[in-house]
Amino acid sequence: MDTISLQAEQSASLIGHEDGVSDITVLSVTNGAAKAATAAIDPDEIEDKYGGVFIWLVAGSAALGGFLFGYDSTVIAGVLVMIKDDLGAMLSPSQQELITSIASVGAFVGALLAGLLLDKIGRKAVIGLGALVFAIGSILQGMAMTVRAITLGRFIVGLGIGEAAMVAPIYIAEIAPAKLRGGLVTVDALAITGGQCIAGAVNIFLQDVRSGWRLSVGIAAIPSFVLLGLCFVIPESPRSLIYQNKLDQARAVTADIYPNATAEQVQNKVAAIHAQFAAEAELRKLTTWDQFRLLFTDSANFRALIVACGLMAIQQLSGSNSVFYYGPTLFGLVGFGNPIAVAFIMALTNFVFTMFALKYIDTVGRRKFLVNSMWGMPAALAIAAIALLNIPISPDLTITDPTLTLSGVVVLFSIVFFIASYAIALGSVPWQCNELFPMEVRALGTMMLTLTNWSLNAVVSSSFLSLMKTYTPSGAFGIYAINTLLGWIAVIYCYPEVSGLPLEAIKDVFNHGFGVNYSLKLQKERALRNGDNEEP
Repeated sequence: MDTISLQAEQSASLIGHEDGVSDITVLSVTNGAAKAATAAIDPDEIEDKYGGVFIWLVAGSAALGGFLFGYDSTVIAGVLVMIKDDLGAMLSPSQQELITSIASVGAFVGALLAGLLLDKIGRKAVIGLGALVFAIGSILQGMAMTVRAITLGRFIVGLGIGEAAMVAPIYIAEIAPAKLRGGLVTVDALAITGGQCIAGAVNIFLQDVRSGWRLSVGIAAIPSFVLLGLCFVIPESPRSLIYQNKLDQARAVTADIYPNATAEQVQNKVAAIHAQFAAEAELRKLTTWDQFRLLFTDSANFRALIVACGLMAIQQLSGSNSVFYYGPTLFGLVGFGNPIAVAFIMALTNFVFTMFALKYIDTVGRRKFLVNSMWGMPAALAIAAIALLNIPISPDLTITDPTLTLSGVVVLFSIVFFIASYAIALGSVPWQCNELFPMEVRALGTMMLTLTNWSLNAVVSSSFLSLMKTYTPSGAFGIYAINTLLGWIAVIYCYPEVSGLPLEAIKDVFNHGFGVNYSLKLQKERALRNGDNEEP
């Protein structure tokens, strides 16, 4: 019997329980069992043994899933301006909303499928499937001759986004050495904003080309096929391989990740993960109903769910994606002669401030970034709402005087300020909220978080133009301003600071209400232990 099998057998014996003891009761002892099972080895001694460019190339390859997400979310904004009557007639506002929002509906479905397939076929297989589906949808969009055809293509693209973009961060986090995990996950986030910038540049280049929008959406198939090809080259994550009992392959991949480690250190690392999985085997026996019961009836878990899904809801109800999806349309209404080029400023702003946020968010803290940046969003939206009152826009959303005025310039600068405030924290922190959930409900909690995003994304993107027609553009921005103001107040009172806290300690934060004061106390104690006198 080899070392790994012995470790697994020992850990399995540790979690045995008599009949009549529920699986949920066993959850309270699994962590202790895992620690006992791995006491004889030191899996962390390998963490300083990483090196080379292998891991960065693997992470960069997977991050193409994020690139596809970012590209599609921005390219459609220019397409709505460039498409004109190429589908038989000028698009009505309701048709523009349908074409834009249907991708979010597809992503909702794609995320559900990814969740079901993730453990069954592996991480990189789901990423590859998403890339293939995205490529098919991109080609269908480029060939579309009717609104129905492009709508179908957009839905299929959404399926691919929902699959690839959801799994890529999980894959990167699982394959990354502990000391590189933050930086490697950052690669995916930067890929999203980088994709938005590339999409904006492509739209600018093709805006004067006859049916250039077809190339804008069609060329997205190229990075899709590149990602699909890379999925035949990059390795499966070691954790996924161990989960599937492919231990020899897991050792080989772990050795590639840690090229400076000894064979014994690689063996110990794989053995520790395998023993942990064996000790947590009871978690996988829980039914979906058991998990829902743990998530909704345990007060700490439920508060974590409220905070995570609430923050994601604020992100969407702020109207951020409406600005990205309909930016060129909006700038055309306020008098800019080249709205696609003007909209590129938004994508560039998002990219720059996301880089700033991702560099400092772990050291400054998620709560501090949220509290100190979110106030700028309602302020910027309120300024835009006031400026829009002075711009002659008819009820059917056409400008009656195309002359660019000072009010139009104010709208641009206020939206740029809005995007900067958004990118610093609200653009990225909600996606990190899976850390708020304890292990036994993390998968279900993350699924609820993802579904909150795509469902509200679909609602907001499908209603923006209708909202402007019903309540005027100024009224629409006023509604978003109120939403973000209420969201900022909710963050102040309900979002705890969990940066730097061990995952096991986060549930204890939510055992103290929403844990804002308690988490700040923990942060202060942690700072004092580290010799840092700065207040958290």
